[in-house]
Amino acid sequence: MKRVLSSVAISALLYHSLSPAIAHEAHVHGVGKLDVAIDGPQLTLHLDTPLANLLGFEHAAKRPKDRQAAQKMARQLRDGRRVFVTTPAAECKPISIKLVSAAIDPLLLGELPAPATADASVKSGHADLDADYVFQCANPEKLESIDVTLFSQFKGFQRIDVQMVTPKKQLAAKLIPTAFRLSWE
Repeated sequence: MKRVLSSVAISALLYHSLSPAIAHEAHVHGVGKLDVAIDGPQLTLHLDTPLANLLGFEHAAKRPKDRQAAQKMARQLRDGRRVFVTTPAAECKPISIKLVSAAIDPLLLGELPAPATADASVKSGHADLDADYVFQCANPEKLESIDVTLFSQFKGFQRIDVQMVTPKKQLAAKLIPTAFRLSWE
């Protein structure tokens, strides 16, 4: 029964984080949102952040300089083990990483192009990036913390608001550049 409740709680958290109406309701420069779910050996993270935190701009990346910046950002974010440093003994390895932004060409992000859609956030100059990470942990019982290195890699971050669901508990936390470790044990 506990496992079913855990899966339901994780599903609710992920639905909340992926719901377009909710996920983009507050666009605050310097602040990112991170949803974390642990379910058995799987660690799932969803990051929602203004592009300004990552690139210093939010307009469509059309100029060569902006396209290069977007490619560099994507390379950094695709190195999941460096973005989210898990407890070494847990042996967590990224198995899926997806980056999405209406302002960045999916090919620059390493994604396949999606059908074109008009996005008001790009037109208004307030575009976001959503990043989804899935890790598989060989020893999930040893997973005790995650160091979120976004602050050192992207100077636009001032705070990351975290919601987390584990099989044993739910918690909320605020990470800052000097306190970037998320721990729950």
